[in-house]
Amino acid sequence: MASVPAALAWARLIIVCLVFFIDSATLVMANIALPTIKADLNFDDGSLQWILTAYALTFGGFLLAFGRLCDVFGYKHILIFGLSLFNVSSIVCAAVDDQIGLIIGRAFQGLGAAAAIPSAQSILSLTFDDPHKRNVAFAMWGASGSIGFVLGPIIGGLFTTLVSWEWIFWFLLIFEGTLEILGIFLMPASRREHNVSWSQLASRIDLLGCLLSLSGLVLLVYALTAGNIKGWAAADVISTLIIGVVLLGTFVFVELKVAAHPLMPHYLWSDMTKISGCALAALTYAVWVGVNYLLTLELQELGFTALSTALRFIPLGITALAVNIIIPPLLRPVGPKPLLIGSWVLAVVGIVLFVLMKSGNDYWRLCLPGMILYTFGIATVYYLGNVLVVATAFSADQGTISGVYNMFLNIGGAVLGVAIITLTSNSVALNNGSHNRAAALLDGYRAGYYYALGLSGLATILSVFGMPSKRQLANAETKNEGSDVQSSVLSRTTPSEMVDEEKGRGVFVA
Repeated sequence: MASVPAALAWARLIIVCLVFFIDSATLVMANIALPTIKADLNFDDGSLQWILTAYALTFGGFLLAFGRLCDVFGYKHILIFGLSLFNVSSIVCAAVDDQIGLIIGRAFQGLGAAAAIPSAQSILSLTFDDPHKRNVAFAMWGASGSIGFVLGPIIGGLFTTLVSWEWIFWFLLIFEGTLEILGIFLMPASRREHNVSWSQLASRIDLLGCLLSLSGLVLLVYALTAGNIKGWAAADVISTLIIGVVLLGTFVFVELKVAAHPLMPHYLWSDMTKISGCALAALTYAVWVGVNYLLTLELQELGFTALSTALRFIPLGITALAVNIIIPPLLRPVGPKPLLIGSWVLAVVGIVLFVLMKSGNDYWRLCLPGMILYTFGIATVYYLGNVLVVATAFSADQGTISGVYNMFLNIGGAVLGVAIITLTSNSVALNNGSHNRAAALLDGYRAGYYYALGLSGLATILSVFGMPSKRQLANAETKNEGSDVQSSVLSRTTPSEMVDEEKGRGVFVA
């Protein structure tokens, strides 16, 4: 790529970092407002989680597809499309006064983010030719995601407390609308492939695979949610459960036997490290998103306001940033498995402290240290799983691996995390037998934490037996010698400095 003037390059950097910042903040902004939205729109405990799940499913389900569309239509076109879709969806979320409209708006917000993130990161990679400047740029990109996670709850809490929750989405519209205008004028002109037929395009992005997986997951999550409320013998629960399972089974068949460019390339199915890394991503983000969801509801149930709850989430973001500094230098001398096991121990101890909470007075004694321990553990596992999967891949495969990893990450958080943790929590609360609503809800939250502990135990086993040892990691370094990404992983690179010039990947955020 031709050299870009320094001022223009840094202007583009600021824009794409702000895109990542606001997309990272979006989930936690809505998260902090959930109790207020629940009261205003009459959500029940089962349907409330769809505000988060709808966003995560469409984001994770279409991330790879939009990454491939970037190569066909050009990065700028896809970026502007993603921002436009996000902005229109924000208007819908702010203006509607019913549950279905808000959930649909959130789903299309996730679709817009799925288009914006890989295109923004690809533009960033193409803007900086110098490796040192590129690393600095990607460090700033990664930091912007973590900062979005820290500031997102505060922004959401401020609007929810001082104005209304609808103003969260009006703010998103103003913010991303400004970025869209700047992007139109400052982003590089798109280079696209010509003479690509619609059939070739559909084959390249595996549209059938995207639709089958997303439809199957939506129906499965609906069945799990509705079954707890309507009863598992209800006709719509049984039918959606069966159809969802059939669609997911069809998706696996299509990926293995039919798709010319499957979402998950065939060779990955036989690679234990890649499979384990993707499974670990799903479990890690399931624990992270699910526990944060419970904490948001529980703290406000214990008497904290939306803004006060948001301020109490700041330690999570600070701890995640600290992981970027502390853990990377330890990977080579200590090895991945001891770090993974130690990290899951920290996460488990932190979640146990959440189980012991009984009142708002327990925040400083139990919740705060629990947040620090659990976040340090989960953030470390996320980083290690991510870089190990990329480090053991050939350089030509790193874009695909990164995209698949992020797909598992987001879908795991939506299905294994929010959906099933809500099912577990609500089931216990509804069958508590207590006439005290607050006591029943707290028992339900504890059940959700126990479920998260079970996922943590499963992830620990997977970390021990599925992830590469220190020797295997060294062999990967020799095998993949010459890969800039891989060699940076094994030195002192932070998660945010991992460069993927094809599809882009996320860092540890909400």
